[in-house]
Order: sequence, then C-alpha cells, then structure tokens
Amino acid sequence: MKKKLPLFVLLAVLLLAIVLYGAGCFARPPQAAENEVLLKIRLDLKEDIGLLVIDHRVDGKEGSGGISNADKSMLRRDDVLYWSFEKDPGDAAETAEVTVRFTVVTEYADPNYDNIYPEETMIPLEPLSFTSPYGEIVSLRIEGDRINGYRAVLE
Repeated sequence: MKKKLPLFVLLAVLLLAIVLYGAGCFARPPQAAENEVLLKIRLDLKEDIGLLVIDHRVDGKEGSGGISNADKSMLRRDDVLYWSFEKDPGDAAETAEVTVRFTVVTEYADPNYDNIYPEETMIPLEPLSFTSPYGEIVSLRIEGDRINGYRAVLE
C-alpha cells in the first residue's frame, strides 16, 4: 500500500494540472499579430451591460461590430474584452489612425448586423481617436453607469 500512495499522489497532481490547463488557468492573454491593432477593453462599470457596439474608422475605412456573450448573458461590469483591427493586405503602413465610438446597450438583445436595438437601451459614448503601431495592444477603459453616463479613456 505504501508503494502505491506516491504513485496515486503523482497521478492526482498530474490530473489536476491537466484540468487546470484545460480550464484556461494557464492561458496567456491575447497578443496582437504584426498586421493588427488589438484593443484591450477593460470594463469599469457600476452594473453589467447587454452588449458593446463598436463603430470604427481605421485609416479612413469605416466598420461596425460589437461584443456580446454567446450564452446571452450580460457582459460583467469588470470584464476584459478584446477587439482587433487588421490592416489591408499589401498596405505598407506601420501605424493605424483609429477613431472608435462605443455604444453601450444596457439590456441584452440578440446581436444583429445592423446594430439596431431599442433606443432606450442604447447609450453612445464620445468618440476616441488615437494612432497606434500595428502589432501593438492599445489598452482602454470604459467607465461609468446608466445614470451618470459612460466614457471611454485610453489607459
């Protein structure tokens, strides 16, 4: 029995390490590819929100999208979210001129390509502009609440 105990402990520790690795406990945060600007968006809110709509202009080209949870749950008030902008293939630019405007959707709604949600749940933020080298992570924070308003700031 004494010979089997160390083997059992070793197997238990190995199994625990595999479970923790599979659960993402050792996962590295996303890294920016050399052809993209990666936004690291830290929510610093007083309440959870339904969705985050992202309208952007990168080097003169406009686009729109958003972030929501696939399981239809609210985005937690202290979540860290990631969003990236890729440069066009063949573009030799080393930096990106970015303007981003976030809209907080306060209640969950099914995402749609037109970003049309009940008007009473949509709170647009002031646009944020910056220049960033491709291959970099730009950290920003969205703070505030429904009553006093929200704002996005570079960190």
